[in-house]
Amino acid sequence: MARSGVRGLLGSVVLVAACLALPLVRPASGAVPTARADAGTAGSGGARVAFPLPPGLGASEHAALQRSGAYGRHPVRVLILGDSIALTLGMGLAVGSQSRYGVTVSDHAALGCDLDPALEVFIGGATGPSTRGCDGWRATWTSLAARERPEVVAIGLGRWEITDHFLHGRWVHIGEPEWNEHLGADLRAAVSIFRGFGARVVLFTMPYVDPSDRQPDGLPWSEDLPSRVQAYDALVRQVARADPGEVSVIDLNRMLGPAGVYTASLDGVAVRWPDGIHVSTAGGELLQRQILPELDRIGLEDETAARSRG
Repeated sequence: MARSGVRGLLGSVVLVAACLALPLVRPASGAVPTARADAGTAGSGGARVAFPLPPGLGASEHAALQRSGAYGRHPVRVLILGDSIALTLGMGLAVGSQSRYGVTVSDHAALGCDLDPALEVFIGGATGPSTRGCDGWRATWTSLAARERPEVVAIGLGRWEITDHFLHGRWVHIGEPEWNEHLGADLRAAVSIFRGFGARVVLFTMPYVDPSDRQPDGLPWSEDLPSRVQAYDALVRQVARADPGEVSVIDLNRMLGPAGVYTASLDGVAVRWPDGIHVSTAGGELLQRQILPELDRIGLEDETAARSRG
């Protein structure tokens, strides 16, 4: 789908939801995993939660950005990749980002980004093919890095990675050693692409989700459980720890759910879409004060290091 087509779809919640829907078929045998909801639900729905905003950029940081030309011809170049949660987050982060924070946000995240599009998945109580929004991501992301030369690459994944996948003849999911090892290798491969171009990498944790689609008994499907999100976020931190100083983690889950549960509204701002999955544009703008200063710091640190090496 052309980039303009993606932007058009994002103008309508209904059309995006249709685009994200998988063409599923009901399982023919008992060989598929059973949907369970034994770890609690994500929680607070539309409850308003106090949101302690940090001060954004300090005076010294603002001055450093001015000296580097970030508000003019040399902004900190940020490339956002990943799934539709990252895509919608990036739309809010991009609003006025250079004038406010000296950052340009190039949002190339995709609808339905599964790092393993060839594998069968079990989602919503049915089996079907993986989504193909990131088909050929190794080549595509390499081309993007070569063309855009970002200083910071921020990757947000998890929505599809926490579903059950059929790997090596059996169903596995996040938190199980076989899938963790497989997915961890994919994440490390993604990091290595951008490190090869001299960019610093940021991995977003996945936020909790609370879609309205549920099992017939009213419980959430297994892929919507907070425990799945927690297991994915733990793996993200593990990947980052293996490459200290080069890979950072931004805890998007904690920012969007400061009370530790799914939260739709922060300080009166609707930060999530009605679908219970995506980040609203207003939510992305609210998070600018937390996310963009950190991306500035990472970009400036990398620039300083490059100058010292030169």
